[in-house]
Amino acid sequence: SPSLPSSHTRTPSLQPMMLMCRLRHTFRLARPLSTARACLNTAGVSCFAGASPYAAGAAVATAAFVASMYASEDHTKCSSWSGSEMALVMAGDCGGTNTRLQIFKVPLNATLQIGQSPPGELLFAKKYLNNEFPSFQAVCEKFLEEAAPLTGGSLPRACCLACAGAISNNTVEFTNVAKGWSINGSGLEQALGIKRVVLINDFVAQGYGLLTLASSEKTLLNDATPVAGAPIACVGAGTGLGECYLTMSNDGTYACWPSEGGHIEFSPRNELTTDMLIFLKRKFEDKKRVSVERVVSGTGIANIYEFLREHWAFKDRLDPEIDAAFVAAPPHKQAVVVSQGHAAGDATCTEALLIFKECYGAEVGNAVLKWLPKAGMYVSGGIAAKNPDWIKSETFLSAYASKGRLSPQLAQTPLYVVLVEDTGERGAHFQAVQTLLSTK
Repeated sequence: SPSLPSSHTRTPSLQPMMLMCRLRHTFRLARPLSTARACLNTAGVSCFAGASPYAAGAAVATAAFVASMYASEDHTKCSSWSGSEMALVMAGDCGGTNTRLQIFKVPLNATLQIGQSPPGELLFAKKYLNNEFPSFQAVCEKFLEEAAPLTGGSLPRACCLACAGAISNNTVEFTNVAKGWSINGSGLEQALGIKRVVLINDFVAQGYGLLTLASSEKTLLNDATPVAGAPIACVGAGTGLGECYLTMSNDGTYACWPSEGGHIEFSPRNELTTDMLIFLKRKFEDKKRVSVERVVSGTGIANIYEFLREHWAFKDRLDPEIDAAFVAAPPHKQAVVVSQGHAAGDATCTEALLIFKECYGAEVGNAVLKWLPKAGMYVSGGIAAKNPDWIKSETFLSAYASKGRLSPQLAQTPLYVVLVEDTGERGAHFQAVQTLLSTK
């Protein structure tokens, strides 16, 4: 049962109207009505233990009045959400730094169509800084409180959270949140009163998001024809390197499966990238390996430039201003410096991006060989959406298609670049609706 906010625990004197408003808002978040009554009986009195007898009596009377208001007004007002026609779903993108949450009104007779946005009207959305909250549950409680004026206090019936981490038994541990967050789907169901909470990996959300793309939101890069019902695969470089694949179920719907393919061993393709592998092995000596993500990602671009600035063929050709800007930039901004240097015509930055595009194309081609996604191989993520010409380049496409005896498999696989950056959020929305429709 929801408890009253901590600011209500000791209140020496309260204006009755202010108290009424606060309690009314609290009971709006309580569903069903029996929960509100239980909250009144167990928490409504004890929370005023430090108040005067007069104030405590007024509080109890006001709380009873608010509960009656909930029964007569709020329950009726929320009937359109919880009735036979509409329901609410909640979707979220939970990263190490920020959490983005959305709530949608969805018809219960809705259907999910490939190539269309998930059904539902967005009612409220907000981004929260994780370090401002003690737990993820606290973020959700704040979000539902702020959404209440637009939802009438009704709770979502289904929720899907895309989380930056490995999901196990519908739970995830965040190692990069200072307070050591963990999210437990079943625990959130109990704490928030949501019927079903599903956690998925953030790149699995990207995979489901592919199913929502319109033709104008992706570009086909070869002449291959999609095979209906065949697997779909996705590789996307951003801060890291994500990979996933989708298979069609017997009922004609796609299910997305997680992968940690971005952490396989990096394999050089020529003498220069062999030198780079040696450099990276020294840099990451404590890890005792070099994954492809160390090269094919935003941080990978920075690693490539760092290698080149020390390589005998490039160290005497550096642009002093660009190199100084690279060294001074924080790690998450160094790739931007390299991209800007390339745009300005700097030879070392240009070489760094050529290496990046070659390695990216090779890894996407590797994904085709692993999953044979004849319904589509998609290149997604922030780097591709911001720089689609990199994916369309001869450097990328040549490395993608160059697979020796198996090169014909690449030619027969449709290759797409995704032009939008919100596929992850769409995927969480898609899966939230799918969860709703499967549990109604």
